[in-house]
Amino acid sequence: MENGDTSKKPKRIALVLVVIALVANAVLTGINVYLTLQFNQSLTNLGFHNNISNSTSIIITKANDTNLGKPTTYFGQDGVIEQTIHYGTLYAAVQVVTPHYGALTIRLKNFNVTESEYLSPEKRNETEISYADEKKSYVYILAPGLNQINAQLYLKAQVYVNPEKLPPKDESVQFSLGHLSLEAESFDFETQTKVTSEFSAEIFIVLEIPQ
Repeated sequence: MENGDTSKKPKRIALVLVVIALVANAVLTGINVYLTLQFNQSLTNLGFHNNISNSTSIIITKANDTNLGKPTTYFGQDGVIEQTIHYGTLYAAVQVVTPHYGALTIRLKNFNVTESEYLSPEKRNETEISYADEKKSYVYILAPGLNQINAQLYLKAQVYVNPEKLPPKDESVQFSLGHLSLEAESFDFETQTKVTSEFSAEIFIVLEIPQ
């Protein structure tokens, strides 16, 4: 009898190991299903409702409000400051889902300058925002699937100030220069199709009299 029980032990151990393997496999399968559902839910929450394999590109864009800081250059005549130049970086987060390789292009659309006592009443509408490096656009390569791009856009502001409202020396004033609109465009190399998304940011500057 003892020999019979002894011979059954390896079979029982093998059976236990098979059961453990099946349970482990079921757990891993459950985890994979859960992670897949979570990933799909994340895409849905971001607005990516379409099936990636048979859809065109989808874009979600967001930009932070940006302070271009103090002037780097002053222009004027007879000791009166009439124009200032400011430089700074706008940070934008762009998420693109695309079925194929492609390119993302970010362009400046338009700039709506604010009404401010610190701006020249006559030349307020001549205020300009452009890319500081004289680019017309920023371009990024896209791979199939989800692309997350943290764009750093270098801006230049040309501002016509109101000389009568400049702060005293040793003081500075910060204010909103206006609202900058941008456009993100994805281009699918395979289908030759384009999808665009507009986004915006408020632009601030700091005025002060040079020492």
